[in-house]
Parts: sequence; structure tokens; C-alpha cells
Amino acid sequence: MRADRPTVQILMAVYNGEEYLREQVDSLLAQTFGDWELLVSDDASTDGSLAILREYARRDARIRVVLEDERFGSAKRHFMALLRLADAPYVMTCDQDDVWDPDKVEVTLRAMREAEEGERPLLVCTDLRVVDGALREISPSFLAYSGMDASTPTFGYFLASCLVTGCTMMVNRPLLRLLQRPAHDESVIMHDWWASLIAAAFGEVIHLDRTTIAYRQHGDNSVGADRFTARRAFAALDDKRATERAAIAQAGEFKRVFAGELDERRLSQLDAYLKVPTASPVARPALLAKAGVWRRGLLRNAGTLLVFMTLGSSGR
Repeated sequence: MRADRPTVQILMAVYNGEEYLREQVDSLLAQTFGDWELLVSDDASTDGSLAILREYARRDARIRVVLEDERFGSAKRHFMALLRLADAPYVMTCDQDDVWDPDKVEVTLRAMREAEEGERPLLVCTDLRVVDGALREISPSFLAYSGMDASTPTFGYFLASCLVTGCTMMVNRPLLRLLQRPAHDESVIMHDWWASLIAAAFGEVIHLDRTTIAYRQHGDNSVGADRFTARRAFAALDDKRATERAAIAQAGEFKRVFAGELDERRLSQLDAYLKVPTASPVARPALLAKAGVWRRGLLRNAGTLLVFMTLGSSGR
């Protein structure tokens, strides 16, 4: 670790990323804010990713290859391990195949510092431009493309949904300490959703209405962008039910880890959400309202209600 701890640590989880890796690291090197450290880990890639990372680490002392002897098997477990290793005042997570705008760190850090007060856990995130493998624009806004709404980033919203994309987020140290609490990773859906849920419960999620990244969509993405249409949403009901069952399991793990520190209102929301799968269908709308999971817009709420009304009481 550097004797003079960097202001920002950027965490990158790599697996077979050689095709786009240099463009991503080069975009970090081009940042207008330079007081950062890149902690990058490779999950037993079978391509040239590790050699590329070591090359960059030799060229720039701000780049460190870490966790070399560990195997993770998923992006979620990989990022969770990196988050537990981080110790800077501000931490960002980074995918291996995107391209960051030159002022991404500067813009996000400025918004974070403007919002900070005391030891309040904060997460700042932004929108993304959706591009193809050659960086040709598919959509100027990931949120619009996906039919997502960032106007109400509340605790109830994050119980059942996630609007934060990990490659856009920055967390401050109070939130990082909560993220580093021991948790069962198998019950966590993804590191960005887990971080968002914690931030919304104990502090705030701040969404900047601007893009800071070219978000590549190609055949090897772990998680990607899908265009939202009512027809596609209806066709994907089975997937939506699976997501909500996973979200309920995640909420149960959240309660196990943090119940003793939640205020009465959020604990009541959490308990209402956890009761939904075993409640009678007629009782579910009231529980969803108490949990605060409703979104803005009739179509979104109709879809949410349909998913939960058809969610099996056994959770299967």
C-alpha cells in the first residue's frame, strides 16, 4: 500500500478481458483527477489479461495487481472480495470492458464531497451511454434504454429493484465500512445492489443525471442492458419473479446483518417486504405499499404488482 494513501481507490475485477482491457485502463490513466490507485484482480483468466495488467503495473505505480492466489468464479464474489480489501476515503468499482470519460472520477468525487456531512454513508452514481463492442452508440442513456426511473432512490425502491450500475458508483468510507461487514455472498445479488441497499438504509443514494462512461454491450457481458418494452417485460415475467425471489433472499440477509441498527420505519418496511411471499395474494398489495417498493408510473407499478401477485408462496 502506498505510504500516502490515495484519495480514490478504483477496484477492477478481471476475467478473460484482454480484448478491451487496454482501452479501459488507458481511460483511467487519462482521468483529469489523478490521485487514485487501481486495485486490479484477475480471476484465473485463460487469455492474456494478467500479462496486460502486470505490464501496466510496471509502468504506473498507481496500479497494483492484488488477490493473485484467489479464485472467485463470479463477478459478484470477485467485487465483494475487492471491496473488503479497499481502505481509501472513496472507492469506485470498474468493469474490464468499458471506457470512462476523462472527468468521470472528478465529477463523481465533486458531487460526493458536496453531499457529505459527518459520517453519513453515501453512494454517488451516474447514467451511462450504451455502446456496442466498437464503441458505437446504441443509446445515450442506459436508464432510458432500460426503462428505469432514478427519481426515487429510496430504501423501499432498493428492496425490490436496483438502478445503480456498479461501474458508475463511488462510495465513501462510512459506506465502505458497512459494505465490509461479514455477509453471506451467496445471498447477495450483486455488489452494486448490496451497496445501494445499505446506502439507502443508513445514508443516501445520489444519482447524477449525466453520463460518465461508455458502457459496452457484447456477447461476454456478465450483466448487460436490455431495451425496455411492455411486450418484453411481460415475456420476461419468469425472470422477474426469479429476480424478486433473489431480492427477498437478499433482504433477509440484509436484516440478518443490519437489523439491530435500522430505524423503526425501515425495519417495518423490511419486514413487510419479507412477508410478501407467504402472504395471501389479497394481502400483498398492502404489504408492498408498506414496504415502499412502488415506482413512478402506472405501467411500472402494474408490472411490479403482477410479478408479486404471481410469486409462489413457497418461494419456488
